[in-house]
Amino acid sequence: MIALGLYLAFFIAIIGSVTYFVVESPVRAKLQQNLDLRTELLSSFISEPLNSSQGFLNSIVGLAQTKQATPDLALLFASFLSTSDDIIVSAGIWPEPYALSPNKVLDSQFFNKASGGQVDQILSYNNPQALPYHQEGWYTSVVNQAPEFVSWSDVYIDPYTHIQMITASMPYYLKGEFSGVATVDLSLDELLIFIKNHAEEYELGITLKDQHDQVLVTHNFNLVEGIYISQHQFGQFEWTVDVVNSKRLVADEVFHQVMSVESGIVPFLLLCVMAGYYLLNRYLISPITKIAKKLDDSKTGGIIDLTYTSQDEIAHLINTFNEKTIYLEAEKVKAQASTNAKTAFLATLSHEIRTPMNGVLGTAQILLKTDLNEDQKKHLKSLYDSGDHMMTLLNEILDFSKIEQGHLDLDKTSFPLDSIIGSINSVYHTLSTEKGLQFKVYSEVPVERWYYSDKARLRQILFNLLNNAVKFTSRGFVEVYLKEVHESNDTYLSINVRDTGIGIAKDAQDKIFKPFEQAESSTTRRYGGTGLGLAIVKKITQLMEGDITVTSEQGIGTSFDVRLKIQPCKPGSVENLIHRNLNFSGMKVLIVEDNRTNTIIIETFMKNKGFECKSVENGEQAIQAVVAESFDLILMDNHMPVMDGVEATLAIRALAGDARSVLIFGCTADVFKETRERMLGAGVDYIIAKPIDERELDDALYRHSKKLYQYSPEKQPSEQVDESSEDLLVALYVALEDRNNQDAHIVLEKLQILAQPKNDDLLISTINESIQALTNSTFPSKDKIDLITVKLSDV
Repeated sequence: MIALGLYLAFFIAIIGSVTYFVVESPVRAKLQQNLDLRTELLSSFISEPLNSSQGFLNSIVGLAQTKQATPDLALLFASFLSTSDDIIVSAGIWPEPYALSPNKVLDSQFFNKASGGQVDQILSYNNPQALPYHQEGWYTSVVNQAPEFVSWSDVYIDPYTHIQMITASMPYYLKGEFSGVATVDLSLDELLIFIKNHAEEYELGITLKDQHDQVLVTHNFNLVEGIYISQHQFGQFEWTVDVVNSKRLVADEVFHQVMSVESGIVPFLLLCVMAGYYLLNRYLISPITKIAKKLDDSKTGGIIDLTYTSQDEIAHLINTFNEKTIYLEAEKVKAQASTNAKTAFLATLSHEIRTPMNGVLGTAQILLKTDLNEDQKKHLKSLYDSGDHMMTLLNEILDFSKIEQGHLDLDKTSFPLDSIIGSINSVYHTLSTEKGLQFKVYSEVPVERWYYSDKARLRQILFNLLNNAVKFTSRGFVEVYLKEVHESNDTYLSINVRDTGIGIAKDAQDKIFKPFEQAESSTTRRYGGTGLGLAIVKKITQLMEGDITVTSEQGIGTSFDVRLKIQPCKPGSVENLIHRNLNFSGMKVLIVEDNRTNTIIIETFMKNKGFECKSVENGEQAIQAVVAESFDLILMDNHMPVMDGVEATLAIRALAGDARSVLIFGCTADVFKETRERMLGAGVDYIIAKPIDERELDDALYRHSKKLYQYSPEKQPSEQVDESSEDLLVALYVALEDRNNQDAHIVLEKLQILAQPKNDDLLISTINESIQALTNSTFPSKDKIDLITVKLSDV
């Protein structure tokens, strides 16, 4: 309705404007023509009595020429004047001097209308003492002029009556010789009264001017901007009359006339519009509205179930849409099946790749603990690093698959930002140093700031960006800037990662956040990678209500800016990952694994720790083994023939007696969230992903040591030996960053104890030198800290 109202207002405005501009010009011209005709008519009304007086003047001249010498001339003049129009107030003849009598110079016969209809002869003009009349302007103006020539005097005020007068003069001739002048005096009072009445009657403004442009009379003549003045000059006396509309301008009259036209047209047009709207609404808008409602009610699919009988474009639209919907529903089923197949394929791919990689990386970890020469250790380390890199690529593919399916969730916990800064310092300071790069972290975040967010995903963002920065930079520096940004009631963590690497071309900067794409095809060949890292970073930033932008110049470097919505929280206690000298001798572990290679690897890990191992190939055999004998630990695979790990775990937890509470670690190559949730829901205590990282296994054994030693509590150690090298190095970096001598001294003493079993003289001496530097109130050099980091990297 609002739209219709606006449409009608717009329609009326357009129609009104068009009508006005179309009608205005001819209406204006017509109104001006009418005013001009009214002016001409008024001129004729004014001219008529003046012209009639000219006839009276001709009569006087005729009398003068025929009756000049007769005694009854005076009577004829008096009689003739008394019957004349009211406008004529006096008349007479003015002979030439001595023309009538040789004894009289002046002998005029001039008569004037008196009150009561009387006519009096005026003799005062014959007084020789006064100005002779034959020297007056009205006389001299016609002397020797052609017969019937009329001269009009200027308008003047009669000195006796004080009214406006005008005199008409005409010469007369006797026997062909000029003999004198005949005159008629006209009163303009009646004429002016007529003009005023006419102006009032027709709502006009009128100004009458004589031939000298002197105003004779004016009434209601008001000039305003834009007014139209009709002007007309008339008569032998060359008077001019100006006429205007006194009440309303011509423009106003035009507008009034146009509005009158529009008032007749617009209702008819509105009726047509309403009829058109009704037809449009009935046959077009209403069906489309119903179609839209049907679509809203079935956004997830379904055809338009609408009765529509007309075979027109709407029917074609409905039929075409229904056909398309049926096709799309079929394609949706296919796409869903394809997605499910891809998910199943990725799960299988993950499991199938991780299973042999467990053998590769597990064997490498076992061999690295044996006596090897330097070349063997170097080659084996390369093998482990290559396998580890392959697992990184696989994890990227799996992460992106989760993102595509919307299965990537945030696992929010409380953590100190310093722990992440320490992690990236410990990893990338060493990597940068090995490439000859400067690495620095600048943080404007308040000291000891804690956040409630997904620590792992935040670290993943930083690691992905820093991996690229170090990978694509061969000289210069890699820097990280961290700061908090507050907007309204929200807090954002701003991360800027800068490098002086190869840079990214302008036309390629939009592609780098797309999956499986890199800036150039040669990048993959030269540097490797899946092209998923930045795509994953972008998706994680969006999931964390943030964004990422890039600024780069080829050959100069690249800068990535990340903003993450984050929630500051109260500081908590940091969980120190500590290692104890746990006693596993004589403890029994059941390895449930259908892959022989994995069984060998896991048995080797466990036997090296002191466990007694027993292996079975499926969940059914695992249940039988648990019923037959006692175990301190079960390492349970998931995908197995006969009975999988979930079913076996459920059955074990359902047993009677102490066996139901045995410690169970899920040991699976399937890292999808659904699998983890199913295993944990079945009763697994912890899940270790394949390929197995022995450090993760050791940490899990410690974390669950209470349950591990539930059947042999006497073997559980009671003293903490030391903290992990990683946490100690993080603590050392933080202390050195804060220039805290005391904390750095304490951490180095702990590292000194941790380094003793390695029998590495260079490491021990470097730690001792660093402690001595702190004792001397100085800080150890960067090279010494880097050396300690490298030497402790295997701990």
